[in-house]
Amino acid sequence: MSKPSQELTGNYSQELKRTMKLFSSFAVAFSFISITTGIFTNYGFVLNTAGPAGIWMWPIVTIGHLIIALIFGELAGRIPFSGYSYQWVSRLANRGMGWFAGWVAIVFLIIVVPTIDYGLAPIIAQLLGWEASPQILALIVVATLVLQALINIFGVRLATRLNDTAVYTEVVGIVGIIVILGAVVILAGKADWSMLSNVGQSVTNSGGSYLGAFLLAGLMGSYTLVGFEAAANLSEETIDAKKNVPKAMILSVMLSGGIGFIFLVVISISIGNLDVISSSGSPLSEILKSHLGSVVAVIFLVLCIISIFACGLISMASASRLVYAMSRDNVFFASAFFRKITKRGSVPGNAIVLVLVLGILAVLFSDSLTLLVGATAVLPAVLYLITILTYAFKQKHLPKVDSFSLGKWRKSVTAAAIIWLIFEICILTIPSDFNKVAIVAAILLVLGAVVYFLFFRKGILEGRIGMKLEEDKTSIVTSSQQTKNM
Repeated sequence: MSKPSQELTGNYSQELKRTMKLFSSFAVAFSFISITTGIFTNYGFVLNTAGPAGIWMWPIVTIGHLIIALIFGELAGRIPFSGYSYQWVSRLANRGMGWFAGWVAIVFLIIVVPTIDYGLAPIIAQLLGWEASPQILALIVVATLVLQALINIFGVRLATRLNDTAVYTEVVGIVGIIVILGAVVILAGKADWSMLSNVGQSVTNSGGSYLGAFLLAGLMGSYTLVGFEAAANLSEETIDAKKNVPKAMILSVMLSGGIGFIFLVVISISIGNLDVISSSGSPLSEILKSHLGSVVAVIFLVLCIISIFACGLISMASASRLVYAMSRDNVFFASAFFRKITKRGSVPGNAIVLVLVLGILAVLFSDSLTLLVGATAVLPAVLYLITILTYAFKQKHLPKVDSFSLGKWRKSVTAAAIIWLIFEICILTIPSDFNKVAIVAAILLVLGAVVYFLFFRKGILEGRIGMKLEEDKTSIVTSSQQTKNM
């Protein structure tokens, strides 16, 4: 465990408290993924796009993202610092590429927080008996964002406990629904076995081939099974980070993918009238109520609310840590302001407020939830591809480490990850349904390049800002050697 006075690689002093053990690190990754959030937000889209058969894209995406998690596990073990891809790419390639990776990550994290809370909003509206109008949903999202920011700033212990608890509520809620709903639908005689055919029922509303509709359904998995790298983003708050963080990331993807798919199968075979369920603003809630009754359904929905809220909470925390990490190197706007740590909680309070404000703006100025969700699916895929490509070019020069290692499988796994990510990005941008998503993502990437050249490139090249890689010799090679005792 690092002491507060211990110096970190790259002239970083230990400012954040190392209190997180393996389970808490896993809780961060698992809560960020939050299968509850992703499925509640996107299941209706899958039903209307490809029908219940669209859930078979989920295991395909799971395998693709597990491959990514394996590579990120190696990187997290070699460079266990807040900032994940910003830190990794800066050392793998150069500080300019590292800055751009940080930009993509920040944009993704800022947008993803309100989209997560949008998954929460219709459930709350339904439980309170409110009309789920766009205005009501937006109001709930903004109120949730404010509460999450306050907890992140002033209730650090509460945030950690809530996040740890959310692992149990997510598992209990999802597994509970699987067991009870499955028993009611399949075993209690409320439906016959013909309902199993639901998982093969397809719908094509776009007028094209079903293959295209099926691929579009991959949005649910691509949106959900990301964010496991949040554990790496909180490395400086994790005990024995180079060993615990890789385990946390890989395990979170495996469990989320497996449990999530079983949940999707059970939910899909429970659909009675597909047209009615598809037209509902909250199809999962309708399915639960129709089979379990209002009381039992409400209990499960409350557990889901806790899980989704924790997902937004940890996403906001992760975004603030990235802003802090880049501000610490003076490569973010008003760096001196956003790298400040609160005395009470030892958290980057100003960075948290920034994430809150930008999240609210995203809610107010976006009239399409699908657009937000799509952007938060394609941006991490772009970030993953940038990171893994730079790692692929550097691999043969890397020393052996005593943290997680793919060994002889590294090249094959890296190649598979690159192929998968190119395929995934094509799915999320080329179809006409996602053209606006591609345009938004492209604008954000171009904007990042413009910001870099206008405000940061000169300072980084002159060595006035950014990591002092040449001066400190803190490349990925020396980083691996100097972090053995962390």
